[in-house]
Amino acid sequence: MSTRMEPLVPVERIELAWQGIDHAEGLAIDEDGTVWAGGEEGQVYCGRLDGEPEEVARLPGRTLGFALDGDGNAFCATIADAGVFRIQPDGTVDLVSRGAPDRPGAEPNCPAFLPSGTLLFSDSGQWGADDGCIVAVSPDGDTRVVDTKASRFPNGLAVFEEGRTLAVVESNLPGVSALAIGANGGLSDRRVLVEMPGMVPDGLALDTRGRLLVSCWAPDAVFVLEADGNLELLAHDPLRYLLHEPTNIAFVPGTTRLVAANYGERFLSVLEHDTPGAPLPRPRFGWNP
Repeated sequence: MSTRMEPLVPVERIELAWQGIDHAEGLAIDEDGTVWAGGEEGQVYCGRLDGEPEEVARLPGRTLGFALDGDGNAFCATIADAGVFRIQPDGTVDLVSRGAPDRPGAEPNCPAFLPSGTLLFSDSGQWGADDGCIVAVSPDGDTRVVDTKASRFPNGLAVFEEGRTLAVVESNLPGVSALAIGANGGLSDRRVLVEMPGMVPDGLALDTRGRLLVSCWAPDAVFVLEADGNLELLAHDPLRYLLHEPTNIAFVPGTTRLVAANYGERFLSVLEHDTPGAPLPRPRFGWNP
């Protein structure tokens, strides 16, 4: 593996949006460009990048990753009151899962949908304990652990290779691994896609060329993972003015615009990639409380 360390996007081409939000860690963007993001005190923000965000709901404690279903509902993981919650467009909040019956959630981190309609989320566990797992929630609410191999603080998730593979950031590997997705939503055959020594990767996005984009809590950077395992540095801000602990990332659908949530700051960062983002699985999730 080699790593290109000259940024493809100069710092001066990074734009800021939503200045003043409360240290967002996760975000997701709907087909119409509506952005969902969270805050340190459980705020759930919603709005357009070219406008001001509205706080539409409040969850019990710090919000982490977000995912969207086919009905426009947002699903968010939290750690203060460990679980995954659904936020409807009108702001109604419902608890979806606190983990499997035999394994309550320790640190639910990032949700993602499979094309089949199953909701996955990473449960990171304790830092350094290598006790993380991936959890699956079916539309009827049944919750089960589907992987314990990608255990080194599993974090950001991305479904790629036409729904056959789940990419998993393992922040304490540190690097990105992949799991085969079975017909029943089971996960198996873990393999390491890339190791990132000296870094703390966090979030994932996918472009239409099948490349994974990896955002890092440290350094303050976003990388592009090529098919051959090489990393290219997309953007880096050593002074932390425009990227500060970028955790989760997402494309504005149908565009090359990539948006990063900054754990260490009070804004979103917006930059242009050379390739549009790939469509995400956004099935209907017929769950009811």
